[in-house]
Amino acid sequence: MFHLSRDILIGFVLVCAASWGLMGTRALRFADQSLYDAQVRWLRTNAPTPLAQDVVVIGLDEAAYETIPEPTALWHSHLGALLAGLSAAQPAVVGMATPLPVRSYDFMVKDIDSTLLAGVYRMRGAAPLVVGQPPGVGGKLRPIAPDLLTAIGKGAVASLAICEDADGTVRRINQRRCRSDENQEPLALAMAKHLGRQGSLTGMIDYSVGGPIEYTPIGTVLDWIHAGEDDKLRALVKGRAVVVANLLPTETRHRLPVPLAAWEPGSRTEPGAVVHIQALRSLLGRGLIERVPASLPLLLAGIGTLLWFGRGGWPKALALAGIIGGFVAGSTFALWHGSYLPVANIVIVTLLAFAARQAWDFARRFREMQALRAMFAGHVSPQVMRALLGGELQVEQNGQRQNVTLLFAGIRGFAARAAQSTPEAMISLLNRFHAAAALAIQNSGGAIDKYVGDGLMATFGLPQPLPAPQRNALEAAQDLLLRVDRLNLELAAEGIEALRIGIGIHCGEVLAGYVGSKRRREFSVIGDAVGVASRLEAMTKDYGHPVLCSDEVAAAVGFAGGLTDLGTPTPDSPHIWGWTPPLTAPPEGAR
Repeated sequence: MFHLSRDILIGFVLVCAASWGLMGTRALRFADQSLYDAQVRWLRTNAPTPLAQDVVVIGLDEAAYETIPEPTALWHSHLGALLAGLSAAQPAVVGMATPLPVRSYDFMVKDIDSTLLAGVYRMRGAAPLVVGQPPGVGGKLRPIAPDLLTAIGKGAVASLAICEDADGTVRRINQRRCRSDENQEPLALAMAKHLGRQGSLTGMIDYSVGGPIEYTPIGTVLDWIHAGEDDKLRALVKGRAVVVANLLPTETRHRLPVPLAAWEPGSRTEPGAVVHIQALRSLLGRGLIERVPASLPLLLAGIGTLLWFGRGGWPKALALAGIIGGFVAGSTFALWHGSYLPVANIVIVTLLAFAARQAWDFARRFREMQALRAMFAGHVSPQVMRALLGGELQVEQNGQRQNVTLLFAGIRGFAARAAQSTPEAMISLLNRFHAAAALAIQNSGGAIDKYVGDGLMATFGLPQPLPAPQRNALEAAQDLLLRVDRLNLELAAEGIEALRIGIGIHCGEVLAGYVGSKRRREFSVIGDAVGVASRLEAMTKDYGHPVLCSDEVAAAVGFAGGLTDLGTPTPDSPHIWGWTPPLTAPPEGAR
C-alpha cells in the first residue's frame, strides 16, 4: 500500500501555505509582468498577427510644426481642410489623438473657427468622428471650445489618458483609475465601437498584433488635398480606421513592452497616441487579451506543488524542467490566442516546492551521514567511509539478507592478565591491540562491526562489496598477526608479557541492518553464521593454529595457502581448517 510519512505530509502542507502566501505578492506581480513582456516580444518576433486592414496614422510631426507658419492654437484651417479631405476619402472611422482648441479665437482672426467647424460637420456627415482629449485639471478632460464641442457632439469625445502599471509599463488602455469624472471611454475603445468591436475594463493590449507602426505626415496629406489628388488619399484611408496623432518628441512618453514606432526603431518609450493606436489594432485583431479564470492558475500552482513528493535526482530535475517549460509554453500559446495566464506565480511555486524538497532531503541526508559517521567511524577505512557518505555504498535501514564473511579476533588469557594488572594498563593494552586490528582489517577491505571486551568482530563484503571476501579475511588475519608480532616487540621492551590471539573466520548468510532504539542505533549483523565464527575464534585455544576457518572459507580459496584440515572435532561443530600463516610461523626450534 502507498504510504507517506508524517514528515512528508507536514512538509507538503507547509509548502502549500508558503505558496499561497507568495501568490499575489508585489514581487510576483512584477515577475508576471516581466514574463508577459518577454512573451509578447517573442510572439511579435516569431508569431506576429497581421491585420487585414491596419490602422492608418496621420502624424503631426516636427516637419509640420516647421512648415506651418501659424502657432498650433491657430491651426483651425489646416485641421478643417484635413477633416474635409478625409470625409471625401470614405474612411470607416476617424479619431483625433491631438488636442483641439479650448476656446474661440475669432477675436484674433475673423471667422477662424468656422473653417474648423465646417471640417467637423463634413467629417461627421461622412463617417464617425471621435475626438480624444488629454486629462485636464480637477479629474476632468481638457475642455473643448463650446461651439466646437456642439459640432463634435458630447458622445463623440473620448479620453487620451493612459495609466501605467506599478512597474511603469503600459499594458492596459481601459483601467478604472484612468477614467475622468466624465467617465469617457479611451479613444481606442470608442473608435472600435463604431467598427463593431468591444473592449473590457480588464483587457490587456495585444502587442503582438501588426507590424511596426508607420505614419503619413500631415503635410503630405494636406498637399494631396490642396492639389486635388483625392485618389491618393482615398487609396490610403478608404474603409479603414484613421487616427490623426500628435507624434512630436516633446509629447508625454510611456514605456511599452515592445518597440512599436517605425520612426524610432528600438525605442520602447513612445508617445501616448501610439498606445491608443496599438490598443485599436488589438481590438481590430483578436481583441484585448483577457485574463483566464482565477481558478486555473490556482489549479496549476497546485500541480506544481506536487513536486514536493518524490526523491531528487536527474529524473525529478528533468520533470521540473519539463513542467516549467510546459507552463511557459502553454501560457505563451494562450497569449497567442488572446488569453492571459499569469505563469510566473506558478513557476515560482513549482520551484519553491522542488527547492524545499531538495533542502529537506539534504537535511535528512545530512542526519543520515552523521549517523553513518557515528556508526562506522574508526570501523572502516577512510575510502569506505567516503563511499558511505557519498551514497555509493547503501546501508539498508530496515535490514537486508546478505552473504558475508565474518572474522572474530580475541586475546588469549586476557582474564588472567587483567587480574594481575591495573585497569588503566589493560585499557591501554586493549587500545593498542584494537588500533593494530583496525588497520589490518581496514587495509584488507573489511569493516569492524563491534568491539567486545578483549575481542572484536569484523565483516568482509559489507558494507563494501568485495569480489573475494574470504581471501580478504585471511589476508587481514595474516596482517593482524604480523602487527601483533611487532606490538609484542614493543611490549617486550616495556617489560610486558606478549599477546597471543586467536582468529575465527566463517562465511554465510546474515541479516544486516540497524539495531537499537530510536535514540541510539548501531549497524550490525545477526544470524547463525555469526555464532559459528565466534565459536571458531574460541576454539583456537585448543589447537596449535592462531587461525581457524570453516570449510566454506577454505573452499572459497581452493584449500590453498597452507590450510590444514582439522576435520569435525564434535558432531555439533563445523568442519574446520587450521592456518598458521607462513610469515608468522615461529622457527622450528621455537614451536
